[in-house]
Amino acid sequence: MSDIIKSEWLKLKRCQILLVGIVALALCPVAQYGTQLIVNPEIRDPDYDLIHLFANVIWGNTQVFLPLSLVMIGGWLIDRENSGDTMKNLLTVPVPYPRLLGSKLAVTGALALLFGIYSVLVTLLTGALAGLPGFVPAAILRLGFQTVAAAFATFLACMPMILIFGQLRGAYLGGSILTFFLGYCILFFKSGFLLSAYPFSAALVLSGFDMEEFNGAVVPPSIPLALLGMASVLALTAALLLLSRPSQKAKTERKAKSRGRRR
Repeated sequence: MSDIIKSEWLKLKRCQILLVGIVALALCPVAQYGTQLIVNPEIRDPDYDLIHLFANVIWGNTQVFLPLSLVMIGGWLIDRENSGDTMKNLLTVPVPYPRLLGSKLAVTGALALLFGIYSVLVTLLTGALAGLPGFVPAAILRLGFQTVAAAFATFLACMPMILIFGQLRGAYLGGSILTFFLGYCILFFKSGFLLSAYPFSAALVLSGFDMEEFNGAVVPPSIPLALLGMASVLALTAALLLLSRPSQKAKTERKAKSRGRRR
């Protein structure tokens, strides 16, 4: 399994879409700070500090940038095997198809963690250049962990979309746009079951994000409901992996190739 994951990781070198995620996440803290300057000029008040910038970045990553980027990249990793006509070669390797898809999810998950670390570094740089107060080691460690945790939890919420749209030839771009809208919906959940259990809300709740202060939630979110929501996503992902089958065309070409070898 480790060899398969390593092989999938090397394929990212040819993934030009990866640059979209890198640029988007780099612009996130800049956009968050710049938007606040325009909408709320009193941001220059000392009350706006590094904690507020990190909160805005975590919110922006979970709501917009990460769902779009992760589904686009993860879907590409799956789709390229069909569009590049390499799936028939992969099927000759004695590795179950669900495990092959699982390796692509594992690479996307590792990339989500790196995106989280990358967001932390860019946010710290933006805060330093903007002269924001709040550069306390304990706070930086807490906010950094929260940012990385939210990035990985967002990946977990995106896994079903990666599997579904990655296996529909040429559909991963449309899937990434749909996932963007699904992430954006957390803006409207201020109370009730969906505040905690909706997968993208659960990603924020489980990472320790303050939904009451930064999402305008009127009631405290529920950790058990958030766990239930994320468990549902994991169960759906497991079901999709077990039920996934390679395309009929790839299976036919694999059989033809096997017959040719026997001759």
